[in-house]
Amino acid sequence: MRPNVWLFRPMPHGTNHMKDFLEHDFIAIGYPVGEELSKYDYGQIRYILQKFNWEEGVGNVNTFVHVMKKGDIVVVPDNNKKDVYFAKIISDYIYDQSVDRDEEGSGYPHQRKVEWFFNKTPILRSELPEALLGSLRYPGTIADLTKHYDVIQEILEYGTAIEKNREDLREEALAVLRELLRSENEEIRLRTVEIILKI
Repeated sequence: MRPNVWLFRPMPHGTNHMKDFLEHDFIAIGYPVGEELSKYDYGQIRYILQKFNWEEGVGNVNTFVHVMKKGDIVVVPDNNKKDVYFAKIISDYIYDQSVDRDEEGSGYPHQRKVEWFFNKTPILRSELPEALLGSLRYPGTIADLTKHYDVIQEILEYGTAIEKNREDLREEALAVLRELLRSENEEIRLRTVEIILKI
């Protein structure tokens, strides 16, 4: 069975956590309600959120906790309106009590581990197909983008090919630098050392 694809915004509890997501390989939603939610069904989650006046988020929470699954793809547009990241979910729902606080910069206890594509490098929004761009304009936190599965697969394959080409070029460049280090010309050797130290 092929995976689902999800739009996922990096703004749990109103704060952009894109940097944290990339650094620690996870995604998260807010709703710090003081407990783990996987044991509750949709109606129970709605009841819990009502107590905090967050009932409108029940769809996001239920999808994140119960519907998303390992192997699903997430498309994460950064709040800078330019960069779009792609990742694969690699864990079930995780509850992190240490950030279950209703305060700015915290409040994102509901998490899933992910594996970022393209070595955590974004694809520019301007490079994405128009059909996908239209769906990325959806203002909510989570949306089902599975109808774009084939387009997403093409992007992932294309991006992986670009990454491989970059790696091949790096190897070629390093081979050239190794050769230059063996040059009989002292000036060339010193210049090569400078280049290596810079990179």
